[in-house]
Amino acid sequence: MAKPVAPGGVNVEDPEGLRSAVADLCEETKRLSRRVDELSAAVERLHGPDPSVSSPPQESTPARATTTLPAARTKLERVVVVVRPLPEIAMAAMAETSLRDLPGVSEVVSSERVEDWARFTLEVALGTDLIAEMKQAMPVVFTVVDAGPEEISIELRWAWGTSY
Repeated sequence: MAKPVAPGGVNVEDPEGLRSAVADLCEETKRLSRRVDELSAAVERLHGPDPSVSSPPQESTPARATTTLPAARTKLERVVVVVRPLPEIAMAAMAETSLRDLPGVSEVVSSERVEDWARFTLEVALGTDLIAEMKQAMPVVFTVVDAGPEEISIELRWAWGTSY
């Protein structure tokens, strides 16, 4: 009997293959997002912003400055990020990869997946605007459910909606 295969030819029973495929898709999504930003900026330079298109609010210069410091050279703090819904392990891997790649994140210290959610403990450069970094990098739109100095909870808005 043939093993179940995900889009792209990845065996759905191979967690490492799925993680790798998710990481590849995250990188491609980030690349495409950067390209869209570049093209949008070029269009705005030529014709000015389109008043009929609502763009997300841009982060202020100080927030960007705090997020570009290399995490390895600054003091670190631990922050827990709770992400839901994550009904598939590949979705949890995507979330972990996205968090790991944030400029202000030095390390994903631990991750725990339970039912349709996951808790990631991160070492983050002190002063990092983690929510702003996540909004720039995550390939899925999300809503901040709760945010405190030590824990942030977000709800991902998958294309098909939430699971609850």
